[in-house]
Order: sequence, then structure tokens, then C-alpha cells
Amino acid sequence: MNDNKVEAIKSYMALGAYVFMALPNTKYNAEEGGYKNSFNHWEELAEWLAKHPQYKGGNVGIDLDRSPLVVVDVDQHGKDGLHSLKDFLNRRGVDPATISDTYLEKTAGGGWHGFYKCEDKETKQRLISAMDGLDLLNSGGVIVAPSVIDGNEYKATTELETLQNKPQWVDELDQGKANSKEQNNQRHARYSVAERWGMIANGFEKGQRNDQATSLIGWLLSYQLHPRKALEIAEVANDQSLEPLSYQELEKVYTSVLKREIAKAKRKREALHG
Repeated sequence: MNDNKVEAIKSYMALGAYVFMALPNTKYNAEEGGYKNSFNHWEELAEWLAKHPQYKGGNVGIDLDRSPLVVVDVDQHGKDGLHSLKDFLNRRGVDPATISDTYLEKTAGGGWHGFYKCEDKETKQRLISAMDGLDLLNSGGVIVAPSVIDGNEYKATTELETLQNKPQWVDELDQGKANSKEQNNQRHARYSVAERWGMIANGFEKGQRNDQATSLIGWLLSYQLHPRKALEIAEVANDQSLEPLSYQELEKVYTSVLKREIAKAKRKREALHG
């Protein structure tokens, strides 16, 4: 691992962030636990790397579950998230130039990640499509500079020292999304719709198989798909995996998620009928 990458990792850690390593040219840690293989001290990460040398040339990620950070994810690939964000800020009387006041990165996909300090995160969530091309992330893993995907780099466009405290408008991004099926908190999946379709097409990733199976099944059931049909689709996804879960393990995940969804539906009915 080169010195620049080591220094960047140490800088993130100095802010309180927990850093994980992803395989080269990917966004994923494929070991058991996935992005949760994260550390806040360089010595601990170096020890982990010594046992997993295939990650030494890999990408750098931050475990947002454990880090005092929230990320505004602006998609510019097929969408104009920057326009959505600027319009949102203008409507609230906030100067759109404030976006560049905090630590900002250009992503490998041409979008932007705006980082803010967030010490007290009452709810861990990945609010997908808070508005067109705009996501709010304070849970899960996020890839950061210096990382490379298909030859495209993640690049910091402001200094890490400019990291700002989370402004009020960030919390306002989730207004009107409380009932959205795509809002995810600790009890829900941490993956986007596109990522879930990717699971069906390409299977579950090693190290995240249980999490992804839980996410996919829960998502399918949230659309009131027949439970057995949800399991059948999960089996298709599992069969596409390089290292599939055993049928018994997949059935265990399915049963757990189904019980959770049944209990949730019961609570909703009770709330409606007093």
C-alpha cells in the first residue's frame, strides 16, 4: 500500500471514522462481515491487512454505521442530482455554494459525495432517492478517495479539514419520505433498488450473503409479493452466487424476515384500529 493511501486512511481515522478495505476495483469487502471489517486505528487495520494481503492494493471505504459522519450522495449518472440539490437549497433560502464549504469528493461515477459531521445519529438509514438523483447515507459502507473503479478515481475537491457539522437542511432531505418503501433504517435493508436487482441477476456477494438475502427478501415482501414467490426469487439469486448459502441457511433467513414482516403488519393493523 502506498504512503498516500496510508496517510489518507489515518486522516479519516483521526476524524473518528472507521475504515474498511474493499477489493481492488470494487466497492466491497468480500470477507465475512463485509464493510463491518472496519477499524479506527491504523495498527489494527494493518494487522488485518497482513492476514488479507489481497486488499493491500484495494479501495478505501468508511463504515458509516460506526463513524460520526453522514453523506449526501449526488448522482450525476443518468440523473441530475446536483440540479435537485441546488433547487432544494434555493427553495429553503440556502446558498447552493454552501455545498463546497464542507469536505467534498468527486466519485468514480461522476457524482459527488458531501460529508458532514454527525455525532448523534438517532436513526441509521440509507435514504435512497430522497429526491431525484439524491441519496442521504449515514449507514452502510461508502467508498472514498483514494480509490479507483474501472480506471476512474475518487478525488477530494476540498480539504478534509473543511468538514462541517451537519446543517439543518440535511435533516430536511427526508421530509415526505417517512412512508416511502425505499427509506431504510436499522431494521430495513441498506441497499438501493438497483443493487437488489443486481443481486437477482448476479447473486449475493461473499461476506454479505446473509445481509443481502435479508435485504432482498424483505424488499420483495414489502411489495406484498406472495411469501413463497419471494423465497423462489431469493433462491434464484442465491443460485447465481459464487458461493451460495445452503438451502437450510437461506430458509432460515427467509423465515426470520417473514416473521418480522408479519409482526410489522400486525402492529400497523393494531395502530389503525386503536
